[in-house]
Amino acid sequence: MKPIIITSINLYQKTLSPDHGLFKSRYPYGFCRHYPTCSEYTKQAFIHQPIIRAFGLSTKRILSCNPFVQPRVDMSYLPKETQ
Repeated sequence: MKPIIITSINLYQKTLSPDHGLFKSRYPYGFCRHYPTCSEYTKQAFIHQPIIRAFGLSTKRILSCNPFVQPRVDMSYLPKETQ
């Protein structure tokens, strides 16, 4: 299941993503409010975490992408021993 999700995210990043894909030239300074971008964060969460936790982290991150939240650097997808 994880490889399918990660492949889907890679496909999104290469095609539709305003930060990584075909529309990158429209946003030279980036589009996402957070670092890393939501798609990269989600991909890394699925690589480093169990699938249920990765879904939870990804959902929380995507819901926080709105104008009422301060931009931030967030690496909470990493296991505690690597942070």
